[in-house]
Amino acid sequence: MRVTNQMMINSSIANIQANKNQINTMDTQLSTQKKINKPSDDPIIAIRALRLRSSLDQVTQYVNKNIPDASSWLSVTQDALAQGYDIAYQLYSYCNQGASDSYSSDERSTIIQTLDKLKNSYYVQGDVDYAGRYVFTGFATDRPLTYPSDVKAAEADYTITQNFDRESISEKKVYTNAYTNEDIINLNVKKDTDGKIVTPNVATVHRIQLGYSEVDADGTFKITDASGNVATVTKNDDGSANVTGIVNAKGETIDSLDDGSGNPVSITFTADSNYIPGDDEIAINPQLGEVLLGENVYNNTYTNNSFSVQYEKSNFKKGDVDPTMYFTCVDNVTGINYVKKSEDIEYNVNFTQKLKVNTQADESFDIYLGRNVDDIMAAVQNTIDIENQISKVESMKKEEKYAGTDDQKKLDDMLEGLNKQKDLAKDQMTKAFEKGIGQMQGYQEKISNAKADVGNRIQRLDLTKTRLTEQKTNFTSLKSQNEDIDLEEVVVNYTAAQLVYNAALSAASKVVQQTLLDFIG
Repeated sequence: MRVTNQMMINSSIANIQANKNQINTMDTQLSTQKKINKPSDDPIIAIRALRLRSSLDQVTQYVNKNIPDASSWLSVTQDALAQGYDIAYQLYSYCNQGASDSYSSDERSTIIQTLDKLKNSYYVQGDVDYAGRYVFTGFATDRPLTYPSDVKAAEADYTITQNFDRESISEKKVYTNAYTNEDIINLNVKKDTDGKIVTPNVATVHRIQLGYSEVDADGTFKITDASGNVATVTKNDDGSANVTGIVNAKGETIDSLDDGSGNPVSITFTADSNYIPGDDEIAINPQLGEVLLGENVYNNTYTNNSFSVQYEKSNFKKGDVDPTMYFTCVDNVTGINYVKKSEDIEYNVNFTQKLKVNTQADESFDIYLGRNVDDIMAAVQNTIDIENQISKVESMKKEEKYAGTDDQKKLDDMLEGLNKQKDLAKDQMTKAFEKGIGQMQGYQEKISNAKADVGNRIQRLDLTKTRLTEQKTNFTSLKSQNEDIDLEEVVVNYTAAQLVYNAALSAASKVVQQTLLDFIG
């Protein structure tokens, strides 16, 4: 085969071009510090790079953003729960001290103010937020737990439904033959039907306490008894109850609720804090937010373990808790129906792992702590009121207006009754504090459990962060091994390629130095 000059030139050019391509590849690698510049350079490296970069981006998102966000949310929650626990403990301490009746008459007014402030502070802890999102209000992160102002509170108007069981029924002590301020002014001595003087005493009634006091007396109440019968009740102008309709569980109209033994149950309204219902009676006290059960109604409710009350409340005040955080409600202004259910806010903290970050108000800040504190405050205030009544009677005895023998006798009789009433009130106050000890311990335990749950989630999050940090390091290393060049190796190869390229140029210049024309002469 004859080799022509053109063939040698073409071969030299091809070899030189190959050497130039190799130098260009090395130069690009040195400039970019990467093994490839485009996928076609090495498809295997390109595919592996896409996978590693995607995994590294996700891990970086978890480690640098999601986990810190979740950790901050949980830390804010944990701090608020710790504050709530401390407040519940302070309330427990006051109850413990009050149970020994160590508060003087002068201190009782102060203790009422202190208990009220602690109660309000307890719920304020539920208003904490993280990055503008309230942490205890479920999905409604734009709404605080309590109403921040009277203006906001005045806008609220809800129909609230509460379901109760036998554990919701408590005993309430009420006074019989108790003296009122009106009795004192009118010198009305308590006597029985035979004209004999009677002294105050206490009786026990069964009570279901609603989540709120001062519910709307002119609103509509719906009571569902243990048999599933529903009575719709409104209040007449004279204060009596108007039962507008009663249906059974099948939706059929019936004449009345029954006590489980076939006896009809009456429904009444009362404003008397010492009201005692009849055996087959349900008494509603809107002011105190109480439903009193007669003995037969109580027995039926306790046996069947079911009772429900629907009521309206529109007179919220600053510091009151939002009912949608605790109960199924209907907003009477917008018509929105709020169904109480679990609302878990979860963060993606790993490839296949989600972590709940929120704790809801009903899991931690119990609405009934405030109601229990109100009971204690009422017991203390009752003792103060009776002491003031005694002072009033003692003052009246010294007035010339009541100097007559008959008036003095009446005042002495009232004073005797009031002193008995005072002893009963102090005893009930002490028992209220004693009961408060157990109640506050229960609320401490509830917050402690919520706090422990948050702590467990923080620990799991820390473990996840540790694992992901290691994964991030591994992915970064694998990505570097897959994409980044070995600088020393590339420099050596680049130098060698330059030498080869220069040698090729030199050889090519010698190959084509002479042509056929040089031999024609």
